[in-house]
Amino acid sequence: MHNLSIGIVGAGIGGLQAALALAKDGHQVTVFESTKEFLEVGAGIRVPPNSSRLSLSWGVDLKALKKEVSRGNRFVDWKGNNLLDCSFDDVEERYGAPYYFIHRADLIEALVRAVEEKPNVKLSMNTKIEEYDFDSPALRTSAHGWQNFDLIVGADGIKSAIRNVINGKPLDPVDTGDVAYRILVPVAPLLADPDTAHLVRNPWATHWIGPEAHAVGYPLRGGTMYNIIIDVTHATDKGKPIGLEEWRSEAENGHLVERFKDWCYPVRKMCELTGTYLKWKLADFDQLDHWVHPSGKVVLLGDSCHPMMPYMAQGAAQATEDAATLAAALKCSENVASALQAYERQRRPRATYVARNTRVLQQWWHLYDGTERDRRDRMMQRDNKDNPMFWGCSERRDWLFGHDATRLANPEENIEIPELPPLPHPDASVYTKRPGVRL
Repeated sequence: MHNLSIGIVGAGIGGLQAALALAKDGHQVTVFESTKEFLEVGAGIRVPPNSSRLSLSWGVDLKALKKEVSRGNRFVDWKGNNLLDCSFDDVEERYGAPYYFIHRADLIEALVRAVEEKPNVKLSMNTKIEEYDFDSPALRTSAHGWQNFDLIVGADGIKSAIRNVINGKPLDPVDTGDVAYRILVPVAPLLADPDTAHLVRNPWATHWIGPEAHAVGYPLRGGTMYNIIIDVTHATDKGKPIGLEEWRSEAENGHLVERFKDWCYPVRKMCELTGTYLKWKLADFDQLDHWVHPSGKVVLLGDSCHPMMPYMAQGAAQATEDAATLAAALKCSENVASALQAYERQRRPRATYVARNTRVLQQWWHLYDGTERDRRDRMMQRDNKDNPMFWGCSERRDWLFGHDATRLANPEENIEIPELPPLPHPDASVYTKRPGVRL
């Protein structure tokens, strides 16, 4: 099918990528975004090859951005002992595209530039959807009234209103038990210190993992800033409590310094350097029953149907894969309804599997020292399915990074999903007995 009229609700990374994928196939696309303008919010985002390969093919000029090419994922315990290096030196050769560290605002800007260059895409900012007709399908805005489309794509994020209608019931995100701090620290003090300079000069994603918390750090914008994400269980977070649907920007760092006072020097130093940060509770939900409305004309994409914790650095990448597979399904199908069914069949198990792996990592990363932590460290050294670090198993890494989301599986073809890595013993889990936390 060609030259469909498609409305996309939400101009986040998933919505913009979907606009690019669909516009490339000749469809007429309108993207609706409720905010007035794109702000420089957030900090770093990791763009793995299963995502960067697609973006580059759609005309997104990632190579012009100030960025870093990831050397790999490095795992270090909370005392500073190196546990495992998962090198990405062969990523571009093996998977056809680099693994980038990019500032989120720079990525959004590159996506918007690419969208604005497409004559068949209209980006409608400051436009709130007031009502839907899922059977037509159509939507109504205060500025333009009712508009009809052949297809509506709900890329409206974790708080999606479209999701509840498609599934016929409220489906609110649930607490994961963790709170996240997103921080940018200055590089000058890191570079001046021989114990931390390598963090800026060698672009690894360093993961410090320890009791009820972890931190991930990597350089951004050509090494001019350093990004760190700190995730802490609610039970051990010393900051001000925060609601599930709240994002808070704060500048006080005393509670982080206190929380990590016993951790290794690099983590302590970065807590001391912390200025303003963004804090939020991490939420997700288990696999949805439906991504497609019964009318066969409205579909979900990205965080609206598969929100996930950032522990796999795959949230935006999976939304980008959604966009590619949706475009492929529309190209290969006789009608919109059959295309959406093919899209859901292919995407739902893969995105669900990735999201469930974030839960596996959450369990292993936050263990206290002891028998299970020692077993974890031993399993990390083996390149097999029992390695709890996803990227330490080459079979799983190939499945993730090498996936071609533009290829549509045949209806009789099984969707290949690897086994989940094992979980730690429940007695060692810091979440097992926490009320209100879904495991």
